Amino acid sequence: MKYVGRRKPYTERGISRIRCYRCGRPSSQQWQVCANGNRFLGVCNECDIRMNEMVLEFMKFPEHIACALMRKYREELER
Repeated sequence: MKYVGRRKPYTERGISRIRCYRCGRPSSQQWQVCANGNRFLGVCNECDIRMNEMVLEFMKFPEHIACALMRKYREELER
């Protein structure tokens, strides 16, 4: 099985040099996926937000808590 991505986390400078694995826009965040051999993949803010929303829904967070968490996370990304 061939894994995709990096074994070590990207640096701030490094993540800015790669494209989002999902959509191809410039990356600003990174995800480590266990099923992908714990490799790090770069993602843009929009894809990162979508993945976080999907995880909160999958984990069955109550909607009011998930909304509050995502509102706070979006504010952090805007800084």
